Amino acid sequence: MGKVYRRQMIEGVTVPAIIRNGSYFWHSMAVYEDGTVSCWNKVDLSGVPQKIASGWLQFSVPVGQTLSIYALCCVKILSADWRFDGKSYYDYIIETVRSMNPEMANIYMTTQREHDKWEKYRVSFSASPTPCKLSGNFGYDLLKGDNANIFLYKDGKLILTELYAYKDGTFSVDGLDEGYLSFEELGKLFKDKTLRTSPKSGEAVSFRALGAAEVEAVSKPVSAKQKLSEIENKSLRVQNKPDAHDRCIAAYHAYLVEPSEFYKEKLREAYEAVPEHERCFLGDMDTRDGDYRRILYTNDKREV
Repeated sequence: MGKVYRRQMIEGVTVPAIIRNGSYFWHSMAVYEDGTVSCWNKVDLSGVPQKIASGWLQFSVPVGQTLSIYALCCVKILSADWRFDGKSYYDYIIETVRSMNPEMANIYMTTQREHDKWEKYRVSFSASPTPCKLSGNFGYDLLKGDNANIFLYKDGKLILTELYAYKDGTFSVDGLDEGYLSFEELGKLFKDKTLRTSPKSGEAVSFRALGAAEVEAVSKPVSAKQKLSEIENKSLRVQNKPDAHDRCIAAYHAYLVEPSEFYKEKLREAYEAVPEHERCFLGDMDTRDGDYRRILYTNDKREV
């Protein structure tokens, strides 16, 4: 018998969640119409209570603790009004599935055989989401996108939400009733503070379905300029166009081939065009951007 496979697209939505992996991390958690949940791991509906009971999947942050919001800032919880307990949060996830799949048909159940297979081959057992939008053309075509955390100031409230960049060069903000935006329109929203990268000290923040909390920023937030640059790069990547990372890596390789002042200056320009909070991704998990900084800002020789 010949070996074959097929791909199947399963749609879903994101819901607010908190992951406790040592510290507390904000997570836009994917919940799919077949009951699969992506909480940094892939679980089915029957596995969600175990994740909640273990403390891995959470729905609140204790007062005095810090919540890390990727590529924005960290905030300390001063006071809070959280909405859920363990049971009601699980019910919320079930109702999210039901809203997409009223019949609760074809609900996915993970088997031990699946876990064993992917563990044997050292494959990540995940269900990472791909943001998307309906193309609007004939048929049911979904355009790929990418997402970023952002604070939205609306109706006198600051809301932690998501911004999306799509393959057609448009953008949207969850909770903003403006339809699809251009990059120029996005820039105006940052300029007038509708979109922000951090709360003010003592400001109340809505964590959407989870509830609200009074917080203070405890880390240097990403600047609006750097955040816009990050979003622009996401847009270029989903359009399969070279972004600042690609240009910087190309400049790095050009310098290694010919380590002259000319190529060093080209590398400097390319490196400083990469958003500061993303420069660590220019290398691997061990080297990060260390060799770039060595070349540009020290007189150290490269070890070979």
